[in-house]
Amino acid sequence: MITGLKMVVLPVTDWERTRQWYMQVLGFEAVYESPEDNWGEYSTGEGAANLGLWGLPKGYEPIKGDTMTRVAPQPYFQVEDLDKAVDALSKKGVEFEQVFSDDEFKTARFRDPEGHVLYLYQIEGE
Repeated sequence: MITGLKMVVLPVTDWERTRQWYMQVLGFEAVYESPEDNWGEYSTGEGAANLGLWGLPKGYEPIKGDTMTRVAPQPYFQVEDLDKAVDALSKKGVEFEQVFSDDEFKTARFRDPEGHVLYLYQIEGE
């Protein structure tokens, strides 16, 4: 049966710009890259699921949306301290759209250069 999550793939229109952003701004490391195929897999570290970035061929367009009628995948990246992570990424130019907190978790919503909705996630009490 299923033993874990290997990878989430985000389709992108500008592979080079987006891969650089994930590595330079979010601190991902390249696990595998095939520039001639506009493909790369990136990780936050040992045991973490990879993030795949797929550079779409001309004429293709990724679905990006977060309205009531159009929803795309929205990866959540776990952090130890949400406030510190938001502060650090804000200093790198990341603009946060929403920060939410309740008794169980905290989230901070932002977007990558392609417009994909991303979240930072902290479990309360950890």
